[in-house]
Amino acid sequence: MAPQRLHQIKREIRVLGVAARQDSGGFTIIGVVYRGNLWLDGVLRAHSEEADITDALAEMLVDSPHSGQVRVIIISRENLPGEVRVSPEKLSTKTGKTVILLGDTGETSYIWSNGDENATFSAAGLSRWSAEGVLRASTREGVTPEALRVAALTLRAIQRARCIRY
Repeated sequence: MAPQRLHQIKREIRVLGVAARQDSGGFTIIGVVYRGNLWLDGVLRAHSEEADITDALAEMLVDSPHSGQVRVIIISRENLPGEVRVSPEKLSTKTGKTVILLGDTGETSYIWSNGDENATFSAAGLSRWSAEGVLRASTREGVTPEALRVAALTLRAIQRARCIRY
């Protein structure tokens, strides 16, 4: 998918933030749909037995009622275990959505600054300038979009709940 420029990045653009953790049978994936940095719209869950979670992630979004509303998928290397792999290009092709990968240090990565903090990112199906606009619209402070922050919190809460015995 050739990089495109979003003509209008609204304050309430719907983004999907993704976090994953390893569990006994593979990997648990949590997706959080957020309207910009303002409101939580939904939480999605998937499981993958493979370290490449691209297909499970695509299926999770496509099968959800939020699929038509989400415009951008945001993934952070920080919210994924080291062995987990995601192909942003393949994910973009399978879902028809653009993908921003934070923490990417590949040859086509860029630096985004917000205040005193910096983050590297790459974008599949989206121009650098549109990707920065999406990051600005979906981030309150620092360089972590709200959807990613809430996805990580939700995943940690689920993991802790599994440890509690009733």
